[in-house]
Amino acid sequence: MATHLAPDELLADYASGAATPGVALLVATHLTHAPQSRARLDAMESVGGAVLKDAAAAELSNDALSATLAMLDEEGTTAANAPAGTGHASGPLPAIVVDAFGSDFDDIPWKFQLPGLSAAEFDGFGDEKVILLRARPGAKIPQHTHEGSELTLVLTGCLSDGGVDYRKGDIAMNDEHDDHRPQITGDEVCYCLVVQQGALRFTGTFSKVLNYLGE
Repeated sequence: MATHLAPDELLADYASGAATPGVALLVATHLTHAPQSRARLDAMESVGGAVLKDAAAAELSNDALSATLAMLDEEGTTAANAPAGTGHASGPLPAIVVDAFGSDFDDIPWKFQLPGLSAAEFDGFGDEKVILLRARPGAKIPQHTHEGSELTLVLTGCLSDGGVDYRKGDIAMNDEHDDHRPQITGDEVCYCLVVQQGALRFTGTFSKVLNYLGE
């Protein structure tokens, strides 16, 4: 059972529809492994429904319905809100993630990053970088910081960072205030769903080379 749960502000954004597509996918996946977070989300939605029920009715313009439908048409359907259960073989990953990626697990185009570390990037998330990370036991991610927020959801295995172990369903949250070097512990391949809002900047050994290659 997950122990590093989504904070209330993340759940509130998800419940209200304010979460970005990448964050919405990450939270939806987290909820499949974290009944505690699901219970908190249900409570938020219940309170929100009660508030709306008690609120005074607002007058709508004559074209409110048509305007709303037009906005929905413009937004279209993205990978983040695609329904689960589209028939893709998910392997060790949650079906919601593989369905959002849009291919069977065995067809995911992994790209070598560093020894023991491969990644595959999702399409259709705009300025967000949403990736699947596959890391072998013992793999170390070079020391780095961020120019924005980074959310990492562990899907299998164990990711250790700053003396904290993150396992299946756990969320690690980092930003420009963190300078860290995560590593994979245990004997299981670690898969993670990562949502980055802002660039990653390497700070440790060979940082100049790694930052150049990452441009």
